[in-house]
Amino acid sequence: MSKYSIFKNTFFFDVLEDLNIVKISELHNINHSDTENNSGSDFSSNDDSSDIDIEKNSGTNSMTKNEENTNDKEITRDPFLVDWNGPNDPENPQNWSNAQKYATMTQIMLLTAVTYMGASIYTPGEEGFREDFKVGHVVATLNLSLYVLGYGLGPIVLSPITDIAKIGRQRVYIITLLLFMVFQIGIANVHNIGGMIVMRFITGVLCSPALATGGATIVDVMKQEIVPVFLGFWSAGAIVAPVVAPLLGASMVVAKNWRWAFWLLTFLSAFTLVVLGLFFKETSAASILSRRARRIRKETGDDRYYSLQEKKDAESSFWGLIGSTLYSSIKIILMEPMVLAFDVYCGLAYGSFYLFFESFPIVFVGIYNFTLIELGVAFMGFAVGGVLAFIIFIIFLAKVLLPKFKNGTFVPETYLLLLMGVCWFFPLAIFLFGWAAATHWIVPIIAEVFFVICCFNLFQVTFSYLAFSYPNHTAAVFAGNGLFRATFACSMPLFGQAMYNNLAIDGYPVGWGSTIVGFFTIFLCAVPFVLYKYGGALRAKSKFVQ
Repeated sequence: MSKYSIFKNTFFFDVLEDLNIVKISELHNINHSDTENNSGSDFSSNDDSSDIDIEKNSGTNSMTKNEENTNDKEITRDPFLVDWNGPNDPENPQNWSNAQKYATMTQIMLLTAVTYMGASIYTPGEEGFREDFKVGHVVATLNLSLYVLGYGLGPIVLSPITDIAKIGRQRVYIITLLLFMVFQIGIANVHNIGGMIVMRFITGVLCSPALATGGATIVDVMKQEIVPVFLGFWSAGAIVAPVVAPLLGASMVVAKNWRWAFWLLTFLSAFTLVVLGLFFKETSAASILSRRARRIRKETGDDRYYSLQEKKDAESSFWGLIGSTLYSSIKIILMEPMVLAFDVYCGLAYGSFYLFFESFPIVFVGIYNFTLIELGVAFMGFAVGGVLAFIIFIIFLAKVLLPKFKNGTFVPETYLLLLMGVCWFFPLAIFLFGWAAATHWIVPIIAEVFFVICCFNLFQVTFSYLAFSYPNHTAAVFAGNGLFRATFACSMPLFGQAMYNNLAIDGYPVGWGSTIVGFFTIFLCAVPFVLYKYGGALRAKSKFVQ
């Protein structure tokens, strides 16, 4: 058993088990009982049973902690219920070694980075495939917009699958990554714009599990008190990926052509697939227990052994769950003003981020005559902003949030203090980029830093505040937020260039276009202040808060 421990519950060993090439015994995980004997069997489950139920975000991050369910005493006395062997069970992800936890963290960040790069890695080669396919700018931009729409819609179906005990997170990550890689080969060889647009949308859907469920994986393995730190670190990494991608894409375009940007993404996906296939272990507690139960059933020939989540899955409808989540998402948006406010706020921030991919060529190429490589380097301001935003977030956690947790004065509105401090950087970034871009090339890059300082912390505050405010409807709330973000991010790049060109004046090619967006951001700065004062009263009156 020990010689398999490093690979147990990895995709590689799952395949070997399914092919009966290897066999992993779980008989040592059946607890003998002196007091219970059911149908001649002297096996019983551990008395201290737990039910792991993860609520998560639809593309970034934002889940509640694994919780023990001790309410159903009739079930916990069932001798065939497969559960953890006490609180120190080494297979419980919460009890993994630090080395294993950090390895898991590294792998999920690698997966997120590689798939997230797909959104923007093609942008430096837009002129090339416009010439190849004889299409205009808006049609070419659909490759970006529909990719973003795909990873906004994908979690509606793929995220619930990761909560099915017999499937789990690992298999969804690996299978979608494999398909993601295959479709990159197709895109690199496509010879018509329709095929390319369809495949870009599909790859957007396939990249969504890492973005939507990666945070749940972190929650699976990390202790509750340090989860916000690692979620912030993972989110910062997710911001860096799409801003590094244009530089990599530009390098491929200069060296070869636009198709090589997708070949590079294929190679990165293949490397990631090998690493995760060999070493990424299942992290969902429910899925690990389901695997344990399956192995025990196979070894003993007794089909009565089961895990608690397996039983729940058998009693529920998958498509019914998806329909219920969508219905609840729309209902909460329509009935809860603060949910709608944050959805619009996050949507505008996400859309503005992708709008930069339209405005950057206008500023850096049109004004400063940057080359493709230099244009890719210009995106590094976002990366610097991500580092600074993460530092600000950590300081807030240590100096404000943690003391309030310790002295018992924490309320969800505490998170809004952070947003009240950084929300002004959003309009500052937009107006600075719009009206000072022509002064010096460093000025719009500084605007990028301000932009990320606000938007990174906006997302952290939004997911934390809404999770604490609606603990029983987290999945529906985050699904609605994901739909808003995907809608804004999909639509804004489509009209971005036309907006800037039609409103341009001499010396200020993106001035008035940025001003339109900037006015909306000023208006939204009121959101944290209003909710800090009235959020508690709104939650008290809400039908969705118990």
